[in-house]
Amino acid sequence: MIDDLNLDQLRKTGRIGYYFRYPLHRNNFHELKIGDRLYGHYTAKPLYGRLTPEGRVDKSAGFNGEVAVLYIPLEAKNTEATELLVAHTTPGNLQLPNGKRNWKIINEVAAKALIKRIMGNESLAQ
Repeated sequence: MIDDLNLDQLRKTGRIGYYFRYPLHRNNFHELKIGDRLYGHYTAKPLYGRLTPEGRVDKSAGFNGEVAVLYIPLEAKNTEATELLVAHTTPGNLQLPNGKRNWKIINEVAAKALIKRIMGNESLAQ
């Protein structure tokens, strides 16, 4: 369960820190429900199109349509039980006309990708 995990340690697991470089907080995560059943929690962020030569995010490149998704199944007892995936959408969907991130769409893309994965993967659906 998400409340039992050390979120600082989670960023050091696998490639999670590559996509989620800043500290994770409990309020960054959203419930993932299918029907009335709670499956776990997720957080998501849009990805930029390229890095600078120094390896930093080049924000001038804009979003590339990829959304990094970090999923913590309800039954997770340790950080190794978490999953990282990258979902895709049209790059223009990720930003509002005023230049701010479109969090509604970002989270919809993440949730749809997770639901598709869970419903198509028996080990996740149990």
